[in-house]
Amino acid sequence: MKIILILFLFSCANIFPQFEKKYSQEVEDFMNIVEEYWRNFNYPPQPSEFHLTDKDIDNVMRKLYFAIADDPKGYENYIVRRYNEQAKEFKENKVSATKPTIGNIIGLIQFKIAEKYSKEFVSIITTPYFFRVKIKNKTSSIYIDREGRSHDQTIINGKIEYVVKGKKRFEKGENIIFIYLNSINCSRNFEIDKSYFIPLRVSTMKKSNYEELTLQWFDCNTTYQIENEMIKIPGNYFKIAEKTSWKDFKEQFSIKYLIRN
Repeated sequence: MKIILILFLFSCANIFPQFEKKYSQEVEDFMNIVEEYWRNFNYPPQPSEFHLTDKDIDNVMRKLYFAIADDPKGYENYIVRRYNEQAKEFKENKVSATKPTIGNIIGLIQFKIAEKYSKEFVSIITTPYFFRVKIKNKTSSIYIDREGRSHDQTIINGKIEYVVKGKKRFEKGENIIFIYLNSINCSRNFEIDKSYFIPLRVSTMKKSNYEELTLQWFDCNTTYQIENEMIKIPGNYFKIAEKTSWKDFKEQFSIKYLIRN
């Protein structure tokens, strides 16, 4: 474990460039809780050693939700900044190689939330954007990662028909572009002029050669098509229905997964 952590910290120092501190108050509020837990451990704790009350879980869950919903780029940037700092401190012998990372603590927090609710619940509330999108066109291209490896990718151009989550940044009628890699194990079959319920996350230049919207993978080989105002959710990932009206789905989704201040 010690060797793995050492290699990880050195790789972070090499991969992620230095950058300006830039994130919202919501990100700061969540990360203050994470930092407090981080200071209490000199090694990555097991879930059984990481104790949260039900009240603690609900409080930190809300902070996590608003941090990502309000500022997904800032959320990612904060984590990268802390990886950089810890890698530097390790190289200067200011921090032990056994010290957990901020990511370790966030992972434990999400584990505790999942224990109380579900893994699906955590995946959904940590996804910043959910839109109904009509596909306008799609193209193929090659993505070159930071190691110089090539990957086939698909670029989708669509028009937002409804914003389920993400109204702070996007609005109905707006054109968007998002990408996804064509994994050998995962596929998407978005058809031109068809409407879909699409979960999206952000990719930042701190972690990737691509910046902006990218597809969030829940069910590897599933798209959520909307046809004749009926939506199909094979496998019922959102625990609403495998097929139901778009109107009922978006109302139930809002009740189950959108958190209000």
